[in-house]
Amino acid sequence: MVRPRTSRRATRSVFTLAALSGSLFVAAILAAAATPATTANATTTTTAPGTLAPINTSYRFAVNFDGVTRAYQLHVPPQAAAGKPLPLVMNLHGDTQNGFLEEAQTGMDSNADQNGYLVVYPNGTRVSKVLTPDPVAKQAQYGWNAGYCCALPEAKKINDVGFLLKVIADVAKRTPVNLRKVYVTGISSGGMMANALAAQAAGHIAAVASVEGPLEIPTIHPSRGVPAMEFASVTDPIVPFKGTPNKNPKLVLSAQEGVNQWVKADGCSTTPHTSPTIVGAAGSTSAGLTATLITYTGCKGGEEVDFWKQSGSGHVWPGTPLNIGTDTKAYILGGVGRGTTLINANELMWTFFNRFELPASA
Repeated sequence: MVRPRTSRRATRSVFTLAALSGSLFVAAILAAAATPATTANATTTTTAPGTLAPINTSYRFAVNFDGVTRAYQLHVPPQAAAGKPLPLVMNLHGDTQNGFLEEAQTGMDSNADQNGYLVVYPNGTRVSKVLTPDPVAKQAQYGWNAGYCCALPEAKKINDVGFLLKVIADVAKRTPVNLRKVYVTGISSGGMMANALAAQAAGHIAAVASVEGPLEIPTIHPSRGVPAMEFASVTDPIVPFKGTPNKNPKLVLSAQEGVNQWVKADGCSTTPHTSPTIVGAAGSTSAGLTATLITYTGCKGGEEVDFWKQSGSGHVWPGTPLNIGTDTKAYILGGVGRGTTLINANELMWTFFNRFELPASA
């Protein structure tokens, strides 16, 4: 039986669990995922396309890749009942996390139900030989080989690009997927991995969005232009907005450097349009927060690069109700900074994703 796994923070690009108040966090996760998932093992269960019933939670499956059995969560929206191929969004957890926790913490399932797309939450691999005790993640603390990040998966050269492509194929065997509308997102090292997947497997990914996880590959050469959306806060305490200069580079690239790489790869104009800054209203839970959309257009293949530059918020998924307000003692997630509902990442990235699909020749 496949059970949820969690991933662990490798260095600094993490959605930290070790600093959490265990009881509060568990209560929040249980509230977010009150209905237990259906379990199935991909190595022993065969499901014909179109036979997964629409449910309000997720299926859990496993795939064997490079001799390792790894799990993923699959959320199926009500629109799957019609039997038509649906878009697929792959949502990647940060270090010290797993697919189950990413599903609960990002709240993407409700947006998927509203807009009719599948969401898959894969697990990375163990991020360290010695794990920090964690009240939620326990021994299931995972990460990704996302370029310069992170820890054990990077050191072991785990082929996460190959694994994630296999997950896409496995989902498509189980329920109809519109393979021209496959998108990838994630937070922290999951965002870095989303960028890496889009850059290295551009023929399979229609667009990418990353939350607090810039590109960690020095130079990218995607086989086609990839529309990209990046969310980054200048006050992120985990992944520094300006990068981390180091003679032995690790997490060295800044948010802007990552954006610049997509602008260059997509052949966009280097002169962006900056929209009016959204400012949190005085006296509201968003007071002191800002969000500014910086847009690069004129790209060679009609792509676009959007950069949501934020301030006041931390290493969080915009739009979720975690760590809202200035009372740090009330925060559920420890060490990641303040949450924000000034913008909603799920709504913004889906609106962005839905504008793009792979060309027929991809």
